[in-house]
Amino acid sequence: MIIYVDTEFTNLIISMNSESKLISAGFKAENDQEFYFELTDNYQKSDCSYFVLENVLPHLKSDKYCLQSAQAAFKLKSWIEAFGEPVQLACDAPTYDGPLIVLLMDQHKCWPENLDRKILDVGNYLISERIERYFEVNDFAIRHHALWDARALAAAAKGSIND
Repeated sequence: MIIYVDTEFTNLIISMNSESKLISAGFKAENDQEFYFELTDNYQKSDCSYFVLENVLPHLKSDKYCLQSAQAAFKLKSWIEAFGEPVQLACDAPTYDGPLIVLLMDQHKCWPENLDRKILDVGNYLISERIERYFEVNDFAIRHHALWDARALAAAAKGSIND
């Protein structure tokens, strides 16, 4: 089972004084099951770049999907293990999305037994073009929202957005 993942995080710049912190994550499985969470205890607004303040935080749904990091990690573990088959995560930005998910799961010592540690990099020009078309066709979809971005990625990887 391939599960497409996207994350939103505090900033793109990683320096000695700053690190990216996970804000939210969206998952879209090949069989169309979805999982999404927004973390309540992992970042402060002061950690966020201007871009994140303007383009990510306004789209958070607050109460409905809010979880503390440990809750999110254990719920994600249960969701993945419920597939009952080998699972591999896929994303189009593995240098950002992958490490944030790995860190969340490792910090709480709850790596799913059926989840491969290697994250597939499905990002390329064709995928990027299909993702753009996804948002053009689905004008109600929200850019820079982890679940919508995961949905767009899944559709693009499946080739269900016209080439």
